[in-house]
Amino acid sequence: MSRVMSEVSGHLGRGSPQNSVMNCFFWVLLVVSMTSLVFVAEATLPIPAPNIPEQCNSIQNCCMPSPYTGTAGIRLFEFEPNQPWRTRRPAHLLSQFELDRLERAYDLLRALPDSDPRSLLNQKNLHCLYCNNALYYPGQKYPLEIHNGWYFLPWHRMFLYWHERIIAKVLNDSTFALPFWAWDNQQDTNPPSNVIPPQYTNPNSSLYDPIRNNCSLVNPYVDFDTRGGICTNKTADYMRVQNDRLMYTQLVVGSPTPALFYGQPYYFGDFGGKGPGTFEDSPHGAVHAWVGDPYAQPPYEVLDDMGNFQRSAYDPVFYAHHSNVDRIWNLWLNIPGGVRTHPMSKAFNQSQFTFYDENANLVKMNVSHVLDSDLLRYKFEDFPAPWITNGVKAGKENTVALCNPISASAVNSLISKTPKHGSKDQINVTIPYTFKVGRPAKSRKGTEVLEFSGISIPNATANVDLKVYLFYPQALSNSTAWCPEYVGAWDFIPHIGQADYNPKRLWRVAVGPKLKQIGKDYVKSIVVTVVQTTAPPGQNITFDKARIFYDLSPRVTL
Repeated sequence: MSRVMSEVSGHLGRGSPQNSVMNCFFWVLLVVSMTSLVFVAEATLPIPAPNIPEQCNSIQNCCMPSPYTGTAGIRLFEFEPNQPWRTRRPAHLLSQFELDRLERAYDLLRALPDSDPRSLLNQKNLHCLYCNNALYYPGQKYPLEIHNGWYFLPWHRMFLYWHERIIAKVLNDSTFALPFWAWDNQQDTNPPSNVIPPQYTNPNSSLYDPIRNNCSLVNPYVDFDTRGGICTNKTADYMRVQNDRLMYTQLVVGSPTPALFYGQPYYFGDFGGKGPGTFEDSPHGAVHAWVGDPYAQPPYEVLDDMGNFQRSAYDPVFYAHHSNVDRIWNLWLNIPGGVRTHPMSKAFNQSQFTFYDENANLVKMNVSHVLDSDLLRYKFEDFPAPWITNGVKAGKENTVALCNPISASAVNSLISKTPKHGSKDQINVTIPYTFKVGRPAKSRKGTEVLEFSGISIPNATANVDLKVYLFYPQALSNSTAWCPEYVGAWDFIPHIGQADYNPKRLWRVAVGPKLKQIGKDYVKSIVVTVVQTTAPPGQNITFDKARIFYDLSPRVTL
């Protein structure tokens, strides 16, 4: 900047006195412009690799062992093309040899001393360190935030990559691969895949965690549409259909672009938690909450272990769960339709995070290092994913009967009598909130997106769970994703150490594809119904604005 100003000064300094006013005016414009450029550059910087454990400020004792005793410095990760291929298999289909090896692995991790960053305790702490706002960079007001934004998927891939390498090291078996818990597969098979894998429920196994939801034993089928581990009396057949439809809405119809799937951009120094991608909230978050114990007693917290950032990685099923999240990320990239790729931002690709490798030495990885799992030398065994076609035969995805089948004239009547959103309108637990939003002019480019901005939560220490429907004003808090009118879910999960609540938080979901799915792409306005499923008394949510716009990602950063 100083060099540019010096060159401009030499160019302008030889003017006549009559030009002094113009020169002064130019300098003001130049300084303002250059300051703005510097501000923009700083506002879009990548995340630098944190120095752990020195930058830890955890109030939950999540800091890593100190003093650090590994090799001096933090090395930059390099690909190792000579590593053997590792194949991640469905957890419920493991051979006896693979089961014995997995149990031995977690026996060994539990036995490592607390001074070893590779121990299961410290793997839990590392997840807590990054996920419970315990890392503060010097001079920064806000802590690092991994969730509720576009780093959620790549950071967890890094975490699992090193966890897998650590296990391979302690087992002295370079072929070891983490299994994946295929909870996304709803097929009626024996053994079923959408229950906690049996080996993780054996009290005599190192894979067992006693702090879990008893519902997983009473009704073992995972319910993607429950909140806070609440038990359900839904039948297995009902949940299979419901779960497929929820997955289809969240991952196929609701997130055909990277901006929707990955979540909001997050740059160095930002106030984190701007807005999650559709996958992070549900089903990923729903599975966490379903496994956690809603009745956990002190010294544990409600929803421990899997339902809280602090302790979730202490349950071995966490790693099978996130192995499946990682697998579904790969599946999403290959779903037909949309532009299913990664964010193109340099800040996204160049952001770095620090981990402990299999030798307990510090290593930093760029996000760009983990965008192609083949380069990391692991792959997933092929396994069915019927949710990609809405749980029905391909080509029949949009033939599912509506919960509110109404004629075109009734649709127009509903639109005309529905009010627009008011910034003081509230979403409470007992009464669904219905309003209308106008659609922009039709465009051949991009995807129509519904956005809620300025979401306000009176009690930011309590969970918030919202479900949204189109043209279904009768929806109630117990309405489920079974209905094709379901357009998506938005969750807020408070956690200790968070830097308050981000008032600029957004929620976005694709509505263009959903309108086509339910046969209402012809309308000029949409009718939106929001229901709040769980909240303490008086938790009345408001938001500033609802709008529909065209998402042009990946070339445009939203």
